[in-house]
Amino acid sequence: MRITDSARERLRSLSQRVGQAEVCFRFEGVVGTCRASVPLLKPAVSPAPGEVELVVEDVRIFVPEGQREMMESATLDYDSSPLFGRGLNLTWPHGVRGCPACGGG
Repeated sequence: MRITDSARERLRSLSQRVGQAEVCFRFEGVVGTCRASVPLLKPAVSPAPGEVELVVEDVRIFVPEGQREMMESATLDYDSSPLFGRGLNLTWPHGVRGCPACGGG
């Protein structure tokens, strides 16, 4: 997984708001389309049964085992613009398996 600098800073900020010392989130799906989606992330401390941990520098994200391969090729970015696209965005290369937005992963 690739996490841009702006997304990493946003995740750090969110972790600090909830009082977490580490930047750890559980991936619970997406809202959007195959082109780009808003990830549903929830603060977490450790992976739940059936989840694997993806580590990118100091960010830990727990994802369902069945979506591991797809998430490893994903990019998480943060757009701070005042209008459209604002917030965390998740994109990934298209493949045979699809994406979380269309249920292909």
